[in-house]
Amino acid sequence: MSLEKGKGFKKEELVQELMELVFEKAQKESKKKPIHGLAKYLSDRFEESLQFNIDVNTFTRYYKGYISKEKEKQSPTDDVLNTLCQYLDHKDFKDFEIKSECEIVKRKLRKERTRLEEKYKKMISMSLVVGVLLLVTLSFFISKYYKKNCMIWVEDHYEKIRCSGLEDERKLDEVVFLKMREIKNPLQCEREMWYDKTDNKITFFTYHGEHPINGKTLKPVTERICEIYILKPRDSTEANTSLDSIE
Repeated sequence: MSLEKGKGFKKEELVQELMELVFEKAQKESKKKPIHGLAKYLSDRFEESLQFNIDVNTFTRYYKGYISKEKEKQSPTDDVLNTLCQYLDHKDFKDFEIKSECEIVKRKLRKERTRLEEKYKKMISMSLVVGVLLLVTLSFFISKYYKKNCMIWVEDHYEKIRCSGLEDERKLDEVVFLKMREIKNPLQCEREMWYDKTDNKITFFTYHGEHPINGKTLKPVTERICEIYILKPRDSTEANTSLDSIE
């Protein structure tokens, strides 16, 4: 009698399930992984235990058709199907069909779950990659357009700002930014002081370079400048301070 498809599954699906279980069991029993080793083990086992002859080449073709998908599937005869089922402790193929429908469903669900999990992992990985790229792009945009890489003079010191083309802004110089201060109404001369005199107004600074407003080169404070513009205006009781007395 010919073996036709089962009620819930096509015959091809049942045969596929049968082949997977046969080779899975053979691998566990024999501990062999190469195709030839498994095929040889099954051929010997079927001849010795089931008194049924299936040669090594036939088992190799089954493996390459149903397991490794290297070749076209070769449909087994009904007698071979029955014997394969007996190897799995079933009475025949019909018995395997009845008992295996539920197991096939479970295996399909497991495969689908694995597929979905892998798809989900890929989606998560892609989301992370996209997130990192967006973060890098945003960081680049912020660093390029919002980084405070200029400075502007405010009252008596520099403050950092984002370069925007203001007339009195200048490129950030960390040393100048930290050291340049205007000394308002100095009470004594320091060894390192610089000044500018514009429109009969003199201003003193703590660092050399350019005047923060008019851009003129600052000059070092000499003893004469100190005497005229710092010491003389002070109370006469404090007028004995000079550059030579400063440590």
